[in-house]
Amino acid sequence: MSRRERRAEARSRAKAGVAIPERGVFDKFLGLAGDFDTDVASGKVSALRQFLLLHGAVRSWLWLALAVEHDAGLSPFLLAVAAAVISAGFGLSLAPRLAYLGPRLALAGLALQLALTFPLTDNHFFVELLAVLLVTLVGRHPKCDETLVLRGLMWMTALILFHTGLQKVLYGHYVHGDFLAFMVGRGGRFADLFAFAIPADEIARLQSYNPILTDAGPYRVSEPVVTILSNAIYVLEMGLAVLLMWGRTRAVAACTSILLVSVIQLGAREVVFAMLFVNLLLPFLPGPWNRRLLPFFAVAYLWALGAAWGLFPGSELITPTML
Repeated sequence: MSRRERRAEARSRAKAGVAIPERGVFDKFLGLAGDFDTDVASGKVSALRQFLLLHGAVRSWLWLALAVEHDAGLSPFLLAVAAAVISAGFGLSLAPRLAYLGPRLALAGLALQLALTFPLTDNHFFVELLAVLLVTLVGRHPKCDETLVLRGLMWMTALILFHTGLQKVLYGHYVHGDFLAFMVGRGGRFADLFAFAIPADEIARLQSYNPILTDAGPYRVSEPVVTILSNAIYVLEMGLAVLLMWGRTRAVAACTSILLVSVIQLGAREVVFAMLFVNLLLPFLPGPWNRRLLPFFAVAYLWALGAAWGLFPGSELITPTML
């Protein structure tokens, strides 16, 4: 509901002598994420619930493929059980009357996966787990719950985005580009990503260091573009998280955040997580974008599954890390 609509409703209630309930401090705080009509909130949450469980099901089968291919030390049988349970939860989310049961069932599969991988569980998994936990708060009669859940999901997304930038500041290895230089020195995807900015001899120098040895390095590069990009990443992450909470800049901040996350995660070859976080950002945009784009993400997930099992090309773009 827009401010104009709220004011009109307030005037009509005042004329009718109807008392207008005061919004509590906590409600006002959550309301910074936006004011939504109950039908709008219902549509956004419903589409996001279906996506989250689709994501969990696909990621679970990718984990199984990874465990089988690389002998990750995890039970393929238990991973298959978890994947089947989460897939069943996704199936329930497609039935309107049973949709609220989907995330509840999926939590059992997620709990099993957490038990199998803890304490070395990949941090991306916790983003998914927290989002599913919030969606489980929607009950059988959802109208009174979904606005609160939607705002909670949006706040969670903004806080995660802000924390990723803050973490980079606190660690201190992004100010001079040390971390990016170190990752380039490890080779693989980061070396390929920054090949446009770092000369081949510099990349060879960074890759010649043994990171296990004390005083290996220096992990510095002379090209200023690397330092600029390194600092721009955390400045954008923290700044965009704040702008997501301001109505006038929310849509632009959401589009910019989607672009930033896509570039970073595709550069890191983490397509699966990129799709998860992009969908968590879509509710910040006006309109049912989660619903509109869900079929396209479903096709992308089918491709990811096929690539992981060797049926389609592009397996190098998928890194569903478990540990």
